[in-house]
Amino acid sequence: MKVSDVMVRDPVMVAPDAPCGQLSKLMRNKGIGSVVVVKDGFPVGVVTERDLVHRVLAEGRDPDKCDADQVCTKPVVAISIYADVDMAVDMMNEYGIRRLVVVDQKDKVVGILTTDGIAKNLRNMTEELAVKYMILSRRKR
Repeated sequence: MKVSDVMVRDPVMVAPDAPCGQLSKLMRNKGIGSVVVVKDGFPVGVVTERDLVHRVLAEGRDPDKCDADQVCTKPVVAISIYADVDMAVDMMNEYGIRRLVVVDQKDKVVGILTTDGIAKNLRNMTEELAVKYMILSRRKR
């Protein structure tokens, strides 16, 4: 199974100077848990709900006075759109993360692969890949 089979195409992308307050509203309105921070089409970071809670709210920062570049998770861990999901799960386990930015051959953002996206496709996976995913999901809880 390829990353392109299970990724979310056209993920929500924001500029590095997007205010954190705007990001939280964007995530709520779109029903998503993260946005990709891009500069000139290339990924430079990812802002998750967790980033907003830990790096903005918990630190008492004003969400309208900080921006995506200040709170995003860096560096971006990316995977090729042509890679196997098996490799993606290995990367998620190795880096202890729940999402990978998906890039094309020119390193432009084309999607995002999340553990939720993988879970929705569990039935189509080989037994070996399903076991790897189960290990990943237990480690992240």
